[in-house]
Amino acid sequence: MMYLHDKTQPIAVTVAIPTYQRSQYLLDALQSVIGNNFPFKFEVIILDNGCDLNLQKSVEDIAQTTSVPIRYIPVKELGLHNGRNLGAIVAKGEIVVYIDDDVIVPSEWLESLCQPFNNPKVGGVGGKILPKWEAVPPDWLKVLDPSYFSLLDLGDSDRDMTFPETPYGCNMAYRRELILSLGGFNPDGIGGTWIEWQRGDGETGFAYKVYNEGYRIVYSARAWLYHRIPAQRQTHEFAYRRTIKGAVSNAYFYCRQVQLSRSRLCLQAVKYILKMSLSSVKQLFKSLQSVEKRLPQELDTIYYAISALYILRAIVDPNIRYWIAKPDYWPKQVIPEEFSGLIC
Repeated sequence: MMYLHDKTQPIAVTVAIPTYQRSQYLLDALQSVIGNNFPFKFEVIILDNGCDLNLQKSVEDIAQTTSVPIRYIPVKELGLHNGRNLGAIVAKGEIVVYIDDDVIVPSEWLESLCQPFNNPKVGGVGGKILPKWEAVPPDWLKVLDPSYFSLLDLGDSDRDMTFPETPYGCNMAYRRELILSLGGFNPDGIGGTWIEWQRGDGETGFAYKVYNEGYRIVYSARAWLYHRIPAQRQTHEFAYRRTIKGAVSNAYFYCRQVQLSRSRLCLQAVKYILKMSLSSVKQLFKSLQSVEKRLPQELDTIYYAISALYILRAIVDPNIRYWIAKPDYWPKQVIPEEFSGLIC
């Protein structure tokens, strides 16, 4: 097995960037990545869920200006993790680094993120994620957990993470062999509807599998980047949507952990219903208070309600049960011949 200090590896690292209808953000992110000072050869793969021909042309134009290999790959199955899984399949690097299309990285970011992999016991790395507010955030926003905006700050020193601590998808890296052998990422975003029933646990679920294999996951404070947060994400509607998505993903995770045991699901559904009822009463008493005091209670009520509803559906709906029980979610897209046969 080769690690980053082995310079015989033609491409040591693949930076995979899924994108969907945010071409300018993507191009800004790409420019910041190829501007990195990295002592090993790396490539960048753009995984476009929008199949945007104009974006493809822009990426190809940038590729002509840099020595960093850049590939544009259209992703025909909608979903963030369909892109991430496809990126792992076609990656040439031993380490696959994932960022979102709305980040900006500093020049030493990639080296800092990959350095912990020199230890063979490290299976994954998550970097610090700082906000780049594109509008002045309203005062009530401070009541939301930083995870609503995929912000991660565990301090200024590198350290091991422990579950439920996991890297966030806009700044993480894993060994490619682990992604392939552990079945890739379970999808956590497939469309734009309010409730996405066919949703998974994404990077949280994958990190859990890595921990279970006995690998370490390291938090790297030095591998920081900026996550752009536009005005449209600073709204109550965004907070409601984020809460719903989180509830579905966490309920999905629980269903898989108990292997869809109906008795355990029934018990968990009752617990969520009781919590929802109690939260609803608290919400009623806070209904006339300020938004800073009212909103967290509203979000708790929504979270428990959606969690209960998802688990009840997992008890009775065969389509949901089939979805949850799938061993993996590899994309059905035809893979180029040179990358065939790489899924373990």
